[in-house]
Amino acid sequence: MSIEKEHRRLLVAVCTSLFFMPFMMAGVNAVLPAIAEDMQCSARQLSMVGAFYALGLVVFQLAAGSLGDIYGRKRVFLWGMGIFSLTGAVLGFVTSMPLFLALRFVQGMGGALFNASGLALLASAAPPGLRAIYLGFSGSAVYAGIACGPPVAGFITGLFGWRWLFWGNAAAAILAFLLMKYSVNLEWRTARDQPFDWAGCSIYAVAMTALTFGATEMALHPSLAWGLLAAFALLFALFCFKERSSRYPLMDVRLLARKPLFALSLLAALVNYSAFFGLVFFFSLYLQVGRGMDVAHAGLFLSLQSVAQVVTTPLAARLCNVWDPGKVCAVGVGLCGIGLIAAAFLDIDVPLWWLLAAQIPLGAGISLFSLPNTSIILESAGPDHVGQAAGLTGAVRTGGNLFTMLLITITLSLFFGHEPVSVENMHIFMQSMRADLAIFGLLNLAAVGCVLARNRS
Repeated sequence: MSIEKEHRRLLVAVCTSLFFMPFMMAGVNAVLPAIAEDMQCSARQLSMVGAFYALGLVVFQLAAGSLGDIYGRKRVFLWGMGIFSLTGAVLGFVTSMPLFLALRFVQGMGGALFNASGLALLASAAPPGLRAIYLGFSGSAVYAGIACGPPVAGFITGLFGWRWLFWGNAAAAILAFLLMKYSVNLEWRTARDQPFDWAGCSIYAVAMTALTFGATEMALHPSLAWGLLAAFALLFALFCFKERSSRYPLMDVRLLARKPLFALSLLAALVNYSAFFGLVFFFSLYLQVGRGMDVAHAGLFLSLQSVAQVVTTPLAARLCNVWDPGKVCAVGVGLCGIGLIAAAFLDIDVPLWWLLAAQIPLGAGISLFSLPNTSIILESAGPDHVGQAAGLTGAVRTGGNLFTMLLITITLSLFFGHEPVSVENMHIFMQSMRADLAIFGLLNLAAVGCVLARNRS
């Protein structure tokens, strides 16, 4: 494998940045108990820390693909890194939970911009036959961010406090910004003269916001919740209708109808990502509150899943070159389902080796699914739709994360109301965790059928 010098700099810049988005998701999830103690927030508010970040990601990743095609993928990448680092620095000073949640949404927006445009940059730069290798590097960076998030966040929080997690990440993100700006000269603008679909973007953003708040209010204000969910259904239908008739759509709905391979790959990604994102959230509280681990040791334990992902990502890239990528996806989905079902049988005093047995197949399954599935999505979309395909790939990934956090928010509201998670009510927390992990595991096993149908297509 020979990679030219310019592409090596691009790979370093993109992979460095792609480390930070999942790092700030997994890392913050790992130190949620410390944030809750400092800011005196309820279990429901605590679950919304991840939901708001995911909402920013899912709303703007779709827009980021089109913005990169119109204004330049490198330029949009730099916009995202700037927003991400600035809001991260401000978050370290916030003492109000509503403001904290709002800024987490803005930080997610910045992450969406550089994530989607970075993936599109790599897909456009990769020579024929090397796309899986390039995406393998980016996947390893993402999984490394997930792996390093819990232990590094736990170490920083234990020594200096959780606020230094945001300040340190902001400083490191600025370095990634400078690396891209001054060392990479590559740029793509495949839709230079096209207008951006502001109307479609606005409808989509309002629809996803209605979905988020409708789900979070389901337990406490059901009438309001159902009204918001009905608004989401109407707005999303309006969005699809508008995009189908638009000359320059934010999301080309017709592409999904014309290319079933592309559509089924996105559906499989949505289901699979929906299934495993909640594990870090639940295990963080389980280990620290239920098992009495400190934040540093819990972070190290939570990194095992992502270590398995990092180790198996190169294997996934090699398998894609010698075996049918669709079959590699099916194996990965099955492993994820097995790991989640195993985790659903946890009890408060289960041996720690059981936790290991749940995390390792899940981590391996994620990498075996994600890399070949992403390659299939980008290849099947065609060269003229790489930006939109990259944005959709990020949107379904973070959409799965959003669905996970919404389901967790609903179940915690039903089980706890506004009460915080504590040792006294840990048995209630375990009931909530087992119910959600069982749902996630069954969904993931159902995704095997979607992958097999895609393979036949």
